[in-house]
Amino acid sequence: MAPRNSERDDDVREIPKWARRYAQNRTLPVVAFLVIDAVGFCVFGGLTLLTVWAYVEDKRVLSAVSMLVLCGFAAWWVWFSFIGAGRIIRSITERLYQGDGGVSVGAWAGIGESKGPPLLVTFVFLFCVLASIGLGLLGLYPITLMQPISALYVVPFLCYLGLKLRRVGSPFMFLWPGLYGIHAVLDVAGVPVRFWGDFHALDIFAPMVGYGLIATLAAHIYGRVALRRLRALAASPESLQGAAGQSNGRA
Repeated sequence: MAPRNSERDDDVREIPKWARRYAQNRTLPVVAFLVIDAVGFCVFGGLTLLTVWAYVEDKRVLSAVSMLVLCGFAAWWVWFSFIGAGRIIRSITERLYQGDGGVSVGAWAGIGESKGPPLLVTFVFLFCVLASIGLGLLGLYPITLMQPISALYVVPFLCYLGLKLRRVGSPFMFLWPGLYGIHAVLDVAGVPVRFWGDFHALDIFAPMVGYGLIATLAAHIYGRVALRRLRALAASPESLQGAAGQSNGRA
C-alpha cells in the first residue's frame, strides 16, 4: 500500500504546480493587446502621412483638420493605453478563458490582476521611443540603425517587466526581449533582417509586435499543455482520494 499512497500523494502535490504553470501562461490577452496596438499604430501612421501630404501639397484646410484629428487621436490613445485598455483586456480575458474555469491556488489566485509598470517607467520608455525615432528622422544618427538603437531601451524595459511580473508572468515572455536583442545584433552584423524599405518606423514596430506574438503564443501553447495535465490530475481517482484524505486529516 505504501507505493500507492506515495503515488497518490505525488499526484496531489502536482496539482498546485500545474495550476501555477497554467495560470502563468494565460497570455492570450497579450495577443489581444498587441493586435489593438497594431491597429492604433496603423491609424496613427495613416493620419501622420495624411497630414504631411496635405501640408506638402499646400492643402491648408485638410492639413489643419488632419492635424487636429491626429492630436485628438494621440490624446485618446494615451488615455486608452493607461486607463481604457485595462477594462477591455479584462473583458477579453473573461471571454477567452470562460471555458477553462477559475484558478485559485493560494497566492496565485490574483494572477491577471497584477499592476503594470509605474507611470514614470512607462513615460521614460515612451520618451525613448519618440526620441529615438525623432532623432533618426532628423538624421542625427543613421536611420538604418533605428532598430539596434531601440534595443538599448526596449530590451531592458521588457526584461524589467518580466522580472517585475515574475511571480505571475510566464517565463516564456523573456523570449520577447531575447529575440528583439538578437534581431538588433544581426542587424548590426549586416544580416538582412530589414524588409520595410523607407518605412523605417516599421523596423521597430514589426519586430516588437512580431516577437511579442511569438513569445505570447509559445506561452499559450504551454499553458494549454499545463491545463490538460491539471485536468488529468484533478480527475484521477488517486488525487481525489488523496485530497479527501488530507482534508479529513486536517479536520
